[in-house]
Amino acid sequence: MFVVAAGLRLWGINFGLPALYRPDEDVTVGRAMGIFHGVLNPHFADWPHLYFYVAAAWLAPFRLLGLVSDQASGYLGVRVLDALVGSLTVLLVFEFGRRAYGWLAGFFGGAALAVGFLHVRDSHFGTLDIPLSLACVGVLYIAYRTLHSHGLRPLLLNGIALGMATSLKYNGALVFAGIAAAQTLRGRAEGVRWQRLLARLTVTGVVGLVTLALTSPFLVLDPGMTQHGLGYIFAHLGRATAPAIGWVQLSRALWYGIDPVLVLLAIVGVGYAAWRRQPADLIVLTFLIVYFLLIGAGGSVFLRYADPMIPLLLLLGGRALAALVALTSRGRPRQLALGVALVLIMVAPLIHDLRYDLLIQQTDTRTLAFDWLAAHLPPGSRAAVPYMAGPSHDQAMIDSGKHSHGATDLYVASFLDSRLESQYTIRELTHDDLQLTALDSFRREGITYVVVGYETPGTGCGTLSPLEQALRAEGAPLATFSPTNGCPDSVFDPIDTYYVPLAGYGGWVRPGPQIRIYRLSG
Repeated sequence: MFVVAAGLRLWGINFGLPALYRPDEDVTVGRAMGIFHGVLNPHFADWPHLYFYVAAAWLAPFRLLGLVSDQASGYLGVRVLDALVGSLTVLLVFEFGRRAYGWLAGFFGGAALAVGFLHVRDSHFGTLDIPLSLACVGVLYIAYRTLHSHGLRPLLLNGIALGMATSLKYNGALVFAGIAAAQTLRGRAEGVRWQRLLARLTVTGVVGLVTLALTSPFLVLDPGMTQHGLGYIFAHLGRATAPAIGWVQLSRALWYGIDPVLVLLAIVGVGYAAWRRQPADLIVLTFLIVYFLLIGAGGSVFLRYADPMIPLLLLLGGRALAALVALTSRGRPRQLALGVALVLIMVAPLIHDLRYDLLIQQTDTRTLAFDWLAAHLPPGSRAAVPYMAGPSHDQAMIDSGKHSHGATDLYVASFLDSRLESQYTIRELTHDDLQLTALDSFRREGITYVVVGYETPGTGCGTLSPLEQALRAEGAPLATFSPTNGCPDSVFDPIDTYYVPLAGYGGWVRPGPQIRIYRLSG
């Protein structure tokens, strides 16, 4: 299982490099690399800071060996770490299932997670969702294993685990629901009063807060930064940018993220767990329900927010499948039932993974556009280029700090999406610019080239913006770079500027947005 999981997650790990085409990696890797330059305070509190320090510790020996020396090698190093973390999650799901439900249940759960598409996809990148997934499984496993332990030690273990999950990403704090379920079961078995149960949970919570403060110390040392970060999070969740409410987004993430066969298996697993109500069932179900309800209440829910749910859903699904195999193999060869079960849970998701990994191996449209601009733009030219959907940024954008997420150090601020360009200067093409119907403002700024790309991911087959219609009126584009042949029916996360579909790969030839390059006349 581990070998399959690691292979799927490491294949295509160099996607886009040396350019960066996956949002949020610039923050994680930039802050981690900044530590080597003495910038210990991330000056960023939209996320806690533990993974910045973990990533820096992981990169440190490779940096001493000269293997990590620039941005691209830093991105690659942290991506490898995430791929290994994702693969280790498969082993932890197996161990959790083996302890709670038996060897076969753990095997099926781990095998399903090894090929679960969204988990495979997000394990390719140096972001926080996969480490958080490992932490959530780990916390609930500890809560289960310490269910019958006595004294202060299990409370300390649960509190430390809770604090570390929260220090990876704030929504990791929701694992407290699983801990509370475990302690409630323990209290019922011991016949303790609710006051003692509340005291135990209070100790666990306090230990968790202390652990959070120790592992993300600048959340305490820089309270203004923390207040700003938390304010942004609540504003982000309260602002409706997705086309559907959060619960629908999470459901879509699961349907396309672990494929229908595993979704159906997970649903059966949840129902079976609700019927059996064993201790592990109640611990896992409590977390899943609380996480789904609270995260789904947000107005801007990325599909990758479903990552922490996937290992636990597949754990329950593997447990239900193991029970079904045991039931159907009575009096029949067990090997046949095992083979059918493995084919059922692995073949369709594995095909999905392979199609994705093959696609991201192809040259991104932004790389093609970057090379074209380097070959055709005279030195000293000025171009209007979008940030997320464009191929390049310049030093002025770094100096402005506009996209550096509060970085106070120029080196940390230099970790941006796309790739640095020095031959020509850039004026960022914004979403508002796309609504312009005249080109005079561009000419006044000395812009001679306009690179058009749209922030919302898609196949590029939609209606042209007013700006592009005005450009077309002056002449056809000099160059066009398309990721598809035709207009396939593909599925994207509409609020995540990642230009590779979750589903619908027919007609796709490379990753990236549709890009067209125009030259202004006159």
